Amino acid sequence: MKILFATGHGYLPQRVGGSESSSHELILALREAGHHCEVLAQLQGNGWLAFRNRVVMKLTRRPLLADAMPGYRVFRAWMPAAQVDRLLGRWRPDVVLVQSGESLRMAEGFVRAGVPTVVYLRDVEFHELGGDPAALPSLGYIANSQFVADRFETAYGPKATVIRPLFRAARYRTQVEPKQVTFINPHPVKGADLAFEVAKRCPEIPFCFVEGWPMNAQEKSALDSRVAAHPNIRLQPRTHDMRSVYGATRCLLVPSQWEEAWGRVVTEAQFSGIPTIGSNRGGLPEAIGPAGRILPHDAPAEVWADAVREFWADSPVYREASEAAWSYGKRPEIDPQKQIESLIMTLNAFVTARQMAGQAMSAAKENRFLPGAQPDVQPGAQSGAGRSGAL
Repeated sequence: MKILFATGHGYLPQRVGGSESSSHELILALREAGHHCEVLAQLQGNGWLAFRNRVVMKLTRRPLLADAMPGYRVFRAWMPAAQVDRLLGRWRPDVVLVQSGESLRMAEGFVRAGVPTVVYLRDVEFHELGGDPAALPSLGYIANSQFVADRFETAYGPKATVIRPLFRAARYRTQVEPKQVTFINPHPVKGADLAFEVAKRCPEIPFCFVEGWPMNAQEKSALDSRVAAHPNIRLQPRTHDMRSVYGATRCLLVPSQWEEAWGRVVTEAQFSGIPTIGSNRGGLPEAIGPAGRILPHDAPAEVWADAVREFWADSPVYREASEAAWSYGKRPEIDPQKQIESLIMTLNAFVTARQMAGQAMSAAKENRFLPGAQPDVQPGAQSGAGRSGAL
């Protein structure tokens, strides 16, 4: 299949997050299976790529430029939703997977152009969809967790096929020599305040806080100062090779305070038998499963600290959770081959259904104008004599 991934957000290497990482992993696996994938994304105003594209756009007056920075073609524009027709003039996919960044606004252009379009729901921030799903009834939906699918169905009605984020386990699996408890992305919504409190209550345990989302100078300075006040916390810069992080991790701390759609780092750690102590928010319980401890997101810091101490000790509880992590990381629902097969089957079925609907609509229009065709008659609208004869 020819599949276009479209987003109103930036894309690799300009934007690096769970959605972009998951898309990249999925695209690589699809390409290995023989499918052709490209991306339409927003050009962000940071870095060398933005500078180069800004100059080229000004010189050539072309609002849509392509590069192959991630290893496949990515079309970038300041306002990608406005460039749908231009892109389709250069390359027409069999189906479009729209995700993030006002998805419905982006999808509208593809629907108008008659391209089968599926929205990939990667979070429950539905106020950022950019429209009402009822206005685009021809769309299909895929969700990255049962939590997201259930929340979307409750809010809008359509059912979404659940396909979990795709992981290439070899990129994360490593030999573990545990030296620390690891907390990734020290941001307030990720539970940074709680993580600092837990570390304060466990001075005997070394913690590693790994930078995640980009920070401005003021935010970075504030984080550095806060870390410096805790002798048992080490701050590590963001890295593209997480094996260096997981190789030193005994357990993962994920005290997220917002409704996570999944929890990518949880699954990444499980490939190396690393359990998670995480909150009960959103799809995190699905991701953690039996491989760790799930606590109320608003539980006191001492409750979290007790769990960390128990997992830090060489206890039967920890060994059981570690073995469960190994096992849970091998479950069929996150097996890449099965996920790709499920995705292609879902997309093929959707494309076929859209084609059949289009053919039926065309046939209905043609029949209305055939010689001798009867005008449309609503049920119960026959003549009075006809109604009497039926009584």
